[in-house]
Amino acid sequence: MKGLIIYVKESNFNAVKQVLFNNQVEAITYFDVMGQGHLEREATERIVQGYKTGEKYTPEFARRTRIETVVPESKVALLVEALKSDAHIEGRVFIYDMPEAHDL
Repeated sequence: MKGLIIYVKESNFNAVKQVLFNNQVEAITYFDVMGQGHLEREATERIVQGYKTGEKYTPEFARRTRIETVVPESKVALLVEALKSDAHIEGRVFIYDMPEAHDL
């Protein structure tokens, strides 16, 4: 078994979820996280006491979605290629060994 951790922009979550479900991956966990990395951070307008200032700034950390799942080793390459081929998905996939798991 292999574990996949996928980091994407919040707006890409539904596209990733659809790719996973299309490839019979039904068990996922996701988190809304803040992070800093290779994905671009969008400049936003600074708001002071409820008023728009017109001043643009780039936040130090950006909102991302972290998606986790565990799949058979035979599906990993197929899933990575499916995620890469979707033009709407921008992010990063981390793959790690899952030596064993137990149901409680």
